[in-house]
Amino acid sequence: MKKKLFIIFVGALLTFFYVPVSGAEGFYVSGNIGFAKADDSELTDSTVPGITVDTEFDSGLSFSAALGYDFNNFRVEGEISYQQNDIDNIGAEGVYFDATGDAVALSFLINGYYDFINSSAFTPYVSAGLGVAQIEFNNLNISRLGFSGSSDEDTVFAYQIGAGVGYAITEKVTIDLKYRYFGTADSEYDTTEAEFASHNVLIGIRLNF
Repeated sequence: MKKKLFIIFVGALLTFFYVPVSGAEGFYVSGNIGFAKADDSELTDSTVPGITVDTEFDSGLSFSAALGYDFNNFRVEGEISYQQNDIDNIGAEGVYFDATGDAVALSFLINGYYDFINSSAFTPYVSAGLGVAQIEFNNLNISRLGFSGSSDEDTVFAYQIGAGVGYAITEKVTIDLKYRYFGTADSEYDTTEAEFASHNVLIGIRLNF
């Protein structure tokens, strides 16, 4: 009797840790939240040639939601995401000034994923996406320069590449942990061009229908 109980217990553990994910084909929704580390942004102004202004950001948060279709080992989705990073300082030629304000990226991407399906509940994957992003600088205030209250926005081409791993809690519910590099074309504000890119680490949940 004890041997039978032991076999049943081991079988239950194997069922929990080795959930088959091949049956998850179909539509899904997902949501993610995470850490966004924006790269330093170089600003150039056509009226001041030869001078590059560096903008440094604090770490921020990123949120996203997606609707997609799972073809078993390949997924396609439409995703809307939002991230915000506070501006830390701005400078040029080695001279920096404290600054306040923030940069906001609101993007819509079409993403593709390739899942490396195996016999375990863990499924590694790689991803790439293309789309557009609205990059907005809000309430830029540079201390000691009398420059305050500047805000502007531009909509530009955006892309992302990344990798991650999903853990199948059940056949329909998956926990995701992913890394993404998010980048855009330079945004333009009158005579000024600005770069925007970030490294994002996200955790989320994916629900298959």
